[in-house]
Amino acid sequence: FWAGQHRKIMTSEENIRRPRGMKEWLKYKYMQYNVTSCLYMLDWWERLLFNSVLISIFFATILAMYVYFQDSVPLFFLALFLFGFTMFLVALCPLHQY
Repeated sequence: FWAGQHRKIMTSEENIRRPRGMKEWLKYKYMQYNVTSCLYMLDWWERLLFNSVLISIFFATILAMYVYFQDSVPLFFLALFLFGFTMFLVALCPLHQY
């Protein structure tokens, strides 16, 4: 029965399922964020509270940048760009890959 079939040994790269669309990629990144920051073990309301505090800190930082760099518009946009670029890199490069 098994004589004619050969089993293929899968490498670790072939075994990982890559996200196909944007929706799957966002789900994958959200799951990675939950695992990396250990939020997966919290209840839904604790995750909501933690994410709310994190988003509040994010917007408070942008507001503080606006207040302190109000006199210099190009400096404000440069700081905003650097902050956004840093957040982009943090979102794309988690602490570990699995």
